[in-house]
Amino acid sequence: MSKNNASNDSNIDDTVDRVLNILNNEGQQEKSAFDESNSLLIGIDSNLLQKRAEEYKDTEKQWVRRNAWLKTAQSILKKKGGKPIRYLTLPALHRLDVSLFLKEGLLEITKKNEGEAEEIYVAAFENDPTIFALMQQHKPSFKLFGCGSIEEVLTDENNKYYRELRDLFPFDIINLDLTTSLTPKHEGPYSKTMEAIETIFDIQQGYGIHWALFFTFRNVPDELDNGARKQLFKNLQDNIDNNPEVLEAFQKRYQKNSVMELEKSDAKKCISQSIVKWLVDRAHQHKFKAGSIETYFYPRRNTGLPLYEIYKHLVELTPAGINPAHIPMKNIPEQSWMKRDLTKCVEKHKCTDVEEKIIRLLENAPTKIQELEDEVELLCKMI
Repeated sequence: MSKNNASNDSNIDDTVDRVLNILNNEGQQEKSAFDESNSLLIGIDSNLLQKRAEEYKDTEKQWVRRNAWLKTAQSILKKKGGKPIRYLTLPALHRLDVSLFLKEGLLEITKKNEGEAEEIYVAAFENDPTIFALMQQHKPSFKLFGCGSIEEVLTDENNKYYRELRDLFPFDIINLDLTTSLTPKHEGPYSKTMEAIETIFDIQQGYGIHWALFFTFRNVPDELDNGARKQLFKNLQDNIDNNPEVLEAFQKRYQKNSVMELEKSDAKKCISQSIVKWLVDRAHQHKFKAGSIETYFYPRRNTGLPLYEIYKHLVELTPAGINPAHIPMKNIPEQSWMKRDLTKCVEKHKCTDVEEKIIRLLENAPTKIQELEDEVELLCKMI
């Protein structure tokens, strides 16, 4: 994607300089570096920071924030009757998603105590101790900001954030903006990420709210655990075999008759479709039906690394009833709304190519690209 690289580099340099200057005060630096992260910032690698900054400030991702995440957040807000949103996220250094929602007036704003500074109803986690320490300076503060893996926080009862996060549920939007495979080979078929998603459904089920799950993953077929691939593909194929409506939707969407055929022609799209099907299945087992289902993707180009693609799923979820004629046994009896969802998850798996959207904007409406870039700079200044 062609961009004004010189301008971007300058902006990144300015941002890195700004956050480092914030920490110049020795006392403040020690507090940020040691209280939570055990990471000393004196030896900070500014090149690493620049790479991280560039990754999260790219135009493709900002397009998704504004045209997908924001749109869904506004839909949730409307369904809540205008009541502000509670948000669980992995915001990265610049917290651009949080600032965008804040700018649009979507987030619940509270105060810890009378007379204290504002905080927003956001729970967030950063896995990198150095980035976490830098982000400690950002305002407004979050209800919870922890250093560590969100998967571990959700699933490990001994994690120091486990109880605090549980007490903040439910959330209106949960944004698992990850950069790994759903099930990397070293984790076996049932990964920590899958366990964390299952845990989220478990907790959210008890509150009976309309909510949305955003799930981002690195779609590299060779990185997906082979056992997970087989089980996910079989789950999708069983759906096709047992539901004529799903088969018809699959044929119309892909011009293929089976999962094996789709895998041979487009393995990444086949993985993505299988993951959407799995998410819908997990929703069903927790008595949620799917509303809107959207998928976006774009390439990630990092210097010195092979090109790979990031896929982003958005699913709105609503509590659903069980027909009283059915007695639940090991699994919830199949409901009519479940059958509609199984067809929908194929029909709606359009896989919007964000890079193509950006190229068209560059050709036909270049000012729109400038607006996205300007908005990123504005959001960076909000912290």
